[in-house]
This record gives sequence, C-alpha cells and structure tokens, in this order.
Amino acid sequence: MAYITISKSNFFHNLKFLSYKLGSKEKLAVVLKDNAYGHGLTLMAKLSNEFGIKKAVVKNEEEAQQIEKFFETIIVLNPNFTSKKYSLVLNSKEKLKDIKKSQKIHIKIDTGMHRNGIVIDEIETVIKEIIKKKAKIEGILTHFRSADELSSELFWQEKQWEEIKKKIKKICSILNIPIPLFHSANSATTLRKSFYKDDFSRCGISIYGYHEMPTVYGKFDLKPVLKLYAQKISTRKLKKGSRVGYGGVGVLKKDSFVSTYDIGYSDGFLRNIYPNLLGKVSMDSISLLGDKEKVCIIDDAKEIAKLNNTISYDILVKLNKNIERIVK
Repeated sequence: MAYITISKSNFFHNLKFLSYKLGSKEKLAVVLKDNAYGHGLTLMAKLSNEFGIKKAVVKNEEEAQQIEKFFETIIVLNPNFTSKKYSLVLNSKEKLKDIKKSQKIHIKIDTGMHRNGIVIDEIETVIKEIIKKKAKIEGILTHFRSADELSSELFWQEKQWEEIKKKIKKICSILNIPIPLFHSANSATTLRKSFYKDDFSRCGISIYGYHEMPTVYGKFDLKPVLKLYAQKISTRKLKKGSRVGYGGVGVLKKDSFVSTYDIGYSDGFLRNIYPNLLGKVSMDSISLLGDKEKVCIIDDAKEIAKLNNTISYDILVKLNKNIERIVK
C-alpha cells in the first residue's frame, strides 16, 4: 500500500531553526490544523511535544480534542464555543453571544486583511462584553496578508498592529484587567523578521519544511518533513505506440515496461502534472515507465506545486488521512 514517511530529524531541525529565530521554543506555537498540513495531526502533535513545544494551533474543537494531552495551550481558530479547556478565537462581534463564563478568549483584530476579525473601533466594546460574560481575555491576535510577497505591505500592517496594541494596553489599564498575550506572525513573518516583538509566533508551513517567499528574502535552512511513496501493483511490457490509461492519452514512444502504482486522486494525488506520469491519474492508481517495486511520488512538495501552478500547502493538505504515516 502507498505510505508516507515523516522525518523526525528534519522536523526537529525545523523547530530548532525557528526557535532560534524567535529566541526560544516557548515563543513558537505549531500550527497543526487540517491534519497538520497533511502530515498527521496526532503524530505531529506527539513529535512537537517530544521536542518541547507547549502551544499548538488547530482549526476546531474536534482537532483540539485529539491532541489535548500534548500541549499546555491549544488555540482554536474557528471554534463553536463549546469548550472551556482550549483558547478560543473570537473572529467577529456577532460571535460574542456564544461566549460562555470562564472560557479563554483570543480576540482576532482586523489590521488590513479584511477576512475576519474585530475592527479597532469596536475593540473596547468587545472587551467590555467579554468581561461582562466573565470570560478571560487571554490573547489578542492578527494575521498579515502579504508577508510572503515581495512588497512593503507587511511593514504597513505591522504599523497598524503596533498602534492597536498600544490602544488595547491602555484599555486594559483603564479597566484594570491583565494585559493579554499578543501574537501576529505566521511562518513568512517569522522568517523575514530579525527580531519578533510579540509573545509568540504561529508557524505552520515552515515547521514542515517550506515557505512560499521570493528568493530575494534569502535562503532559509528548512527541510521537508514528508515523503509520499507508492508501491507497484503490476508491470507489463508494451510496444511503441501503445496508449495507456483513460482516454489513451499516454502514448509510448518506444517499447517499454509500464507499471501501475497504488496511489490516485482518491488519495489526494492531483490529476494534473507530475514528473514521469504516463497518461491520466486514476482514482486509485497511476502508471509510470519502469518496473520499480516502489517509487517516491512526493519528495519536495514545492516542486510538484510549481508544476501544477499552485503552492506547497495545496499539495500537502490534500493527502488522504487514511494513508499510513511512518516516522523515520
């Protein structure tokens, strides 16, 4: 059967590199949402815990439940506000009605991405309402929209963020409540900044060995963690001109051995372009030239992404949860 290998040494290498950039591993929160970007949620949570990471970020409470034993803090980005165990992100003023007593709330602030978050003119009202509900304001966060692009927008948005932090600290002082934790950086921001001011950073794609920034920002010592392998189902010798697969679009230029391997689009393997692919991707198989017993299908997701005019995230997160993942 097809399988995925997870390199523990590469993962730890990436965590060490990012921890060094941030100043300590305490300032690193690992983003494990969407099955840890295809790497396996509980597996990557366990490895993160082994390295000494205390904070994780997930999409919902269901993901949080699966990894709660591995972390001191779990931040849920899109909560339904049913739990008091985790740190829940408030993405809009409308969701205030769902907050319950004693819940730990992180308030998302819109500093320019305009995807979600509280606008700054509403922040004092929102803080007062959370206090009224007797919930705890544990954190304040934002998200930078262009940190991985060749532009100065990161610095413009950071300026908005710094002004907002000052305003929130002043509000907290007036209301006599503790100043919450601040966090804003994603992977790209963490890699670009020589010094990060906030309390911790939320790193996703970089912990898995990738970034999507232009080369002008330099080279970063990150190593891909995941490899995808497929195993041979069958081999046959076909003559020149033979047409392989659906639609017969794979045409042999000479007499060749052709093998079928146990990976397909049902496993999250895109139907578009892959190196050495012969014909179309089937639901459960692909055909390749040669007769190897197993083949490495994904070694570097970024290279596959370029061929498909997409990004490494898109390749990784689609990998089926049911594919066996093995730590090497």
